[in-house]
Amino acid sequence: MTKIYKDYIQEITPYEPGKPIEEVQREYGLKKVIKLASNENPLGTSKKVRKEIQKFSKQIHLYPDGGTYYLRKKLAGKLGVKEEELIFGNGSNEIIELLVKGFVGGEDKVISSEMSFLVYPLVTKTLGGRFIGVPMREFRYNLKAISELIDERTRLIFIANPNNPTGTYVRRDELNEFLDAVPDHVIVCLDEAYIDFVEATDFPDGLFYVKLEKPNVIVLRTFSKSYGLAGLRLGFGVACRELIQYLHKIRQPFNVNSLAQRAGIAALDDHEYLERTKKIVREGRDYLCGKFKKLGLEFLPSQANFVLLNVAYDAEKIFRALLKRGIIVRSMKPYGLGQYIRVTVGLPKENRIFLRELGRLVKKNRKGKSID
Repeated sequence: MTKIYKDYIQEITPYEPGKPIEEVQREYGLKKVIKLASNENPLGTSKKVRKEIQKFSKQIHLYPDGGTYYLRKKLAGKLGVKEEELIFGNGSNEIIELLVKGFVGGEDKVISSEMSFLVYPLVTKTLGGRFIGVPMREFRYNLKAISELIDERTRLIFIANPNNPTGTYVRRDELNEFLDAVPDHVIVCLDEAYIDFVEATDFPDGLFYVKLEKPNVIVLRTFSKSYGLAGLRLGFGVACRELIQYLHKIRQPFNVNSLAQRAGIAALDDHEYLERTKKIVREGRDYLCGKFKKLGLEFLPSQANFVLLNVAYDAEKIFRALLKRGIIVRSMKPYGLGQYIRVTVGLPKENRIFLRELGRLVKKNRKGKSID
């Protein structure tokens, strides 16, 4: 029976999501659980979006609009791009999969960083391609090393900017130089899931390159983070018309559900909610980093809605100890960072509770006491 399974798929380690809040509550007998693990919006979903979902729920017996007509029109106007330069997906993850399906086969190569979004190697290997993860330099993409690996079998390069899980970013001058050196047969995907949280003045907006009509650049963004629609799975890609038309050939006809489309339209209209989100993330990020300094813990300056933190101890043990105390964070052991956790910026009260419990664990550890 085992002979029917493909060897290269058998070798894949699947993505492991965290436990649901309800299960953590049941397992540890907790009344309250704080989730700071998945980079979700701390404000929840906007009231305008919830009202639109409730109103439109009467029509979910009908198939969704396969062309995302109204959402496409609204987003094109907001971004200043043409409607035919947009493609929507069941999260930006689906568009990552479309790119690999559309451009990679056999011994074709996909290149990214070895410490970036886990979906890049997962999808590449699932579809039989060769994934090359280039070591980072000081927790940042090493674009020079990536460019040196490009050959005639290279088809795709993924650049998460800002990067998950480090929160670091590629500067405008670095990206300009890199894109000038990339041959036309290589598609460069700029994955900008966290762009709304960026404050750096030298950060490159990927849409600039699409508007320059670079035919081998595609920009991915999502409604999951700053718009608070993670549960509805809505992402999009922006590229030249020819590339988008090509991806539509392999896209499932009804890949974006009706509620996600209506929620996306309402979210784009809720400017106040977006600004509140940016403010709470910016202030929360600064607050966390200030407290980490006082605790004497190293962390990476972040341009995203999370911070990568060196706890100077076994990350899995810290993760489990916090879990018992009703706080869910993400251990970075799967990335080879055995002493790091990733912490999502939460509400002010959530951030304070996390820091209080983390501080207690850090003090115990420094005194040589068990943190269990």
